[in-house]
Amino acid sequence: MRGPLEVESELRVASDRILKSLEQLDSLENEKRTLKPDSARFQTLAKEIERLAADIFAQSHAQQRLGERAKVESATTGETPPSINDSEKMRDISVILAEWRDAERRLSSAAADSAEHALAVADVARLRDEYRAAYSAGEHESKS
Repeated sequence: MRGPLEVESELRVASDRILKSLEQLDSLENEKRTLKPDSARFQTLAKEIERLAADIFAQSHAQQRLGERAKVESATTGETPPSINDSEKMRDISVILAEWRDAERRLSSAAADSAEHALAVADVARLRDEYRAAYSAGEHESKS
């Protein structure tokens, strides 16, 4: 059973990923609008946009399930969970590192102008920043 901190953390990760995917989706769609529909680049972008949209849908679905879980926990404990913006809890540094390693692996195996590559680049940057913040906050000492 997940606790409130895990739900809070997973909601933040899903939300961050959606926002990064939406930024990339916007960029790819704007580029695609400048291309002829029969060009190879147009076709490539259309496929990448479709994959990004599917990822956004999956993250949205995960948030919906996590929101239901938070609702049950709130009813059980009587505690109101914070909004994603108000959530300030640091995740365990080992979890951040594992996700960062995975993002680096995805980055190295993704095609250079693919949605997967762009998403992996964004994930690596986000996770590097999250790791740095957690490490600086001393989370590494209390969680190892």
